[in-house]
Amino acid sequence: MKHLLNAWQVKFLLAVMLFGFSFLPITAQTSNPKGLYKLTEVVHQDGKHVEANFRQYKLGLDSLALMFSYQPRIWDHQPISFTISSNKAMVYTGELSKTENKGVQIFDVTDSTFTLRWFNDMSAFNEHLFPYQTNSDELYVQVRDSSDAIQRALNLLQMKLGAKTHLLQGAWKLRGTQPDNNAASQYWIEKSPQDIYYIFGSHEFVSFYANARFPKGSMECVFTPCTYLSDNAFELYDQTCIVHWFNRDAISITNIDGTGHPIVTVWDRCGLPQNIQKTFGTDTPVMTKDISRFYADGFKEKYGVQPDSICKAFETFDYCVDANERNNAIFPVLMRNGFEAEYKAMKDSLLSRLMQGKINVEEAVGRYAFWFYKNFDHHTRINSEFFWKLKKEVDVDYPTLIPKYAPEPVGCKVDKDTYLLRLPSCMGDVPTWDWLEKKEQEFKLSGCKYLILDLRGNGGGDDMYSTLFTAFMCDGSGKKDLPSYYRNGMENYWHLKDYCKGNGNYHDQVKEEAFRTEEGSLINWFTYKKRTDPYIPLVRQGAIIIDNWTGSAAETPIQMVRNFSLSHAKVYGRERTNGSDQTGNYNTVRLPYTNITLDFPMTVDEEFEKTCLERSPGYKPDVIIPLPYPKQLTDNIDEWVLWVAKKMKK
Repeated sequence: MKHLLNAWQVKFLLAVMLFGFSFLPITAQTSNPKGLYKLTEVVHQDGKHVEANFRQYKLGLDSLALMFSYQPRIWDHQPISFTISSNKAMVYTGELSKTENKGVQIFDVTDSTFTLRWFNDMSAFNEHLFPYQTNSDELYVQVRDSSDAIQRALNLLQMKLGAKTHLLQGAWKLRGTQPDNNAASQYWIEKSPQDIYYIFGSHEFVSFYANARFPKGSMECVFTPCTYLSDNAFELYDQTCIVHWFNRDAISITNIDGTGHPIVTVWDRCGLPQNIQKTFGTDTPVMTKDISRFYADGFKEKYGVQPDSICKAFETFDYCVDANERNNAIFPVLMRNGFEAEYKAMKDSLLSRLMQGKINVEEAVGRYAFWFYKNFDHHTRINSEFFWKLKKEVDVDYPTLIPKYAPEPVGCKVDKDTYLLRLPSCMGDVPTWDWLEKKEQEFKLSGCKYLILDLRGNGGGDDMYSTLFTAFMCDGSGKKDLPSYYRNGMENYWHLKDYCKGNGNYHDQVKEEAFRTEEGSLINWFTYKKRTDPYIPLVRQGAIIIDNWTGSAAETPIQMVRNFSLSHAKVYGRERTNGSDQTGNYNTVRLPYTNITLDFPMTVDEEFEKTCLERSPGYKPDVIIPLPYPKQLTDNIDEWVLWVAKKMKK
């Protein structure tokens, strides 16, 4: 492995990738100067006025003064490399003699200016500007121009970042380099030997080496304007830098060195070092998360030297766990409802067996996701052969129980006053919306007072399809509020942004709140309010037939009739439904080094808070059908439908 940052790389990063501050004017002429002041000229003891060949500022604080200094830039668009050093506090000393007094004096203080006199007894280092063995006066004026570069740099150091316009805004600490230049991986990082920080504002940027001795020791900084090109790109000093988001608090930045080669560095969102916060009067949380597992040295220290296959398996499993914990909507609900210890034991056991070579990575991620699938939610799953084998342990095998299990769309009368709608899918293809609308009109003209909605085998899709006929058996307004929450994770945020493309999307407000809210939080996605949306029933009695393959959007009708129907609907079946209705809007990520994908829900209903304790996903039927399974379920009127049609009239 190569070294973390060569000297030229560090120089490049600081030169290419690279802080306003305001104070009330001082009105009392005997006050100590407070605030940021800029050197305008130097006046010699003999009265000669000289312009300094450098830029210098003084920041007057309560107990000390800081000096900002840099050399003039050749071009305005160049970054400013400046040094911050400290002096004793700027204390007003009164008008003094120009010839008899030595040391440092502060006088001629007004509401916007002051003069600093000092005696050069150090050396003849610059006879033109500061003659040796004599006093020189430095004239300062308070900075009130918000566009002043040092004023803007100081704003960032004080964490005055402006209105939030980009996800990058804030402070970041260099974790290290990605030796393989894989911008999408935060593993095997070579740790940075120096603490380097970036601070992004609304349209400017500061970088600096952290000095533990600051303010007693000086600090080197770079300031430059920053242009955000997109969520994933920004421009500094005519260089475009590419951002990859691992999560809201960890990124990689890719930029090109002077020889045309990429450099990938990994950064963590953080607060500034305590000595800097204390100096500039800020209070931002410092980084406390454990990132040891991402370091190459940390991995070797814990697991020893491992073959490449084990290293890749570790990354795949850890990536799966990290993505799920940060984005799965049910995860925080489970953790606060007593499942944390069991979850941790399961996860640690799988990782241990994986690292010992007792299981392969497909089994490790499959068993990990299956713990969620089996006990809580069928939207959490892994797309792999091993997972599908585990899935068969809990799913009913209807093709074995029913010789011809192939439900097809049906809309017809069962008898003179009972109508059957069999809906095998809500995906919009079988059946189509046009077909469903035609059956709606047919039902309304049929004169039927009984309605059976058969949802066996329906794995879900769009609620619009499943709730059209459900509304006909509802008889009032909502009995209770039904809130649903969105999990604010980075993978979910990208998915939500794509979902909200276009004008007037209802969930734009969720996207905007997600932008402002910390990662991991649950944000209201939508709430069905109680005592709203009153329904008038079109039937005397309605029935919904379910089975274990009834899932997601096909489970919505059950929730709907149990909230909007007092006496006009019951649910019939043998087994619970699939168990994916109280979560929704599933997202998918691909796991590294494999073709395996992880699915998880982005949203979760408030009801899940209670039902997760049962560890049995899905809805129970209201009425158990006592008959054997039918021999055929296609486009026919089977024995279960006939039994329900008779039962619902009693």
